Amino acid sequence: MIISLVGGGGKTTTMFYIGRYFAKRGKKVVITTTTHIVKPDVYTLIDSAKELEKFEFRDEPVVIGKDAGEKLSSFDIIEVQSINKYADIVLVEADGAKRLPIKIPREGEPVIPENTDICIVCMGIDAVGKKISEKCFRYERAAEIFGWDEDHILSEEDAARILTDKRAEFKGINNRKTLFIINKADTKEDMRKALETEKYINIFCEKNGFKNFKVSITSYNNNREFCDFEFLA
Repeated sequence: MIISLVGGGGKTTTMFYIGRYFAKRGKKVVITTTTHIVKPDVYTLIDSAKELEKFEFRDEPVVIGKDAGEKLSSFDIIEVQSINKYADIVLVEADGAKRLPIKIPREGEPVIPENTDICIVCMGIDAVGKKISEKCFRYERAAEIFGWDEDHILSEEDAARILTDKRAEFKGINNRKTLFIINKADTKEDMRKALETEKYINIFCEKNGFKNFKVSITSYNNNREFCDFEFLA
């Protein structure tokens, strides 16, 4: 199974949390990227997926990539698409957002492997109530897609539009099984915003005829970690 993560805030934290969960349960788990990820304490530099054939998997995910200084970068996309021959679960960070909570991708983004089974679309709820120019990566694309200028204040409805629009964070999903994750719901007000955003996600997905999805609300600061593992099974 290949799971690709796109969007904004919380991708890396969520990816490692999911990876560790399955690795602790005896699955062979690989974490990699089609863009860049920050180097963890332990990682493996490889040039081809076949190098994993005789790899000894343990109870932690194996993080692989190519050395790019402070980060790991992707190797050839064809190799990424071959990793599932040697692992039970492959988690791919397929997008970058410069640590901002929400994103509108440009041409060529995100870089989702063709054989991805499940997509995870992430956002941080701290984007809501703030200027789009402050909290959205590539916010300038919002003018073309949604007609919003740089001073536009993002509402819960706006966030849901970004998450579900095929020109924005739903770009390249192609109706794959999808999990929307709303991160950083740390306070009661954050949770209220997250639930309101979830409501609009449901409305827009229904309007677009998309049914194979789920919304998960998390707070890694307040012990509300990701728990919808059955949806990924």
